Amino acid sequence: MSADYSATELYNSANAYARSGKTALAVLAYERARLFAPTDPDLRWNLHRVRETAGLLQSTGNWLQEYGRFANPNMLYWTSVAGLVLAGGCLLALRRGGRFRGVLVAGALIGLAGVGAGAVNAAATFSVLSESIVLRQAPASVSPVVGADPLFEVPAADTVRVLDRHGGFELIRDSQGREGWVAATNLAAVVPGPGDGT
Repeated sequence: MSADYSATELYNSANAYARSGKTALAVLAYERARLFAPTDPDLRWNLHRVRETAGLLQSTGNWLQEYGRFANPNMLYWTSVAGLVLAGGCLLALRRGGRFRGVLVAGALIGLAGVGAGAVNAAATFSVLSESIVLRQAPASVSPVVGADPLFEVPAADTVRVLDRHGGFELIRDSQGREGWVAATNLAAVVPGPGDGT
């Protein structure tokens, strides 16, 4: 995948992967694009369609995870910083007995609203940090060793939550709530780490 992580580039890559039958890579690119454009209806529809075509369960996150991601996290970060500065400045001016009390109170409330919006979006996005996409169907085993007894098969393109890591294996919880160890080479994090070329 390209190192360019804009919503448009990721969305276009996802569409290309979907057309060429690379379902797991399509889901991965759509999920990464959702980080930048969480409310884009075309993106959400295409992700839903690809997952449905692959016979996967649809994501069943809680209300906060589903609706709390309402803007680009980078934009909300700066909105929160500006809100914190605005609220702090207005509250300091109020404490010093500023002349425009009503304006300062309104400014403080607007600043706090900006901080609150950023906090809600951050809380909703936090769970994505532990999510990975299964790149190819893989056995989930009882322990993190080669040759361990398999518990179940995790289908390609499924979104799983990574709970722990050990020696080239990751303990995952799949969309059905099952847990098992999967070789890390079969997974790609939605939020890529440094040097992640997926």
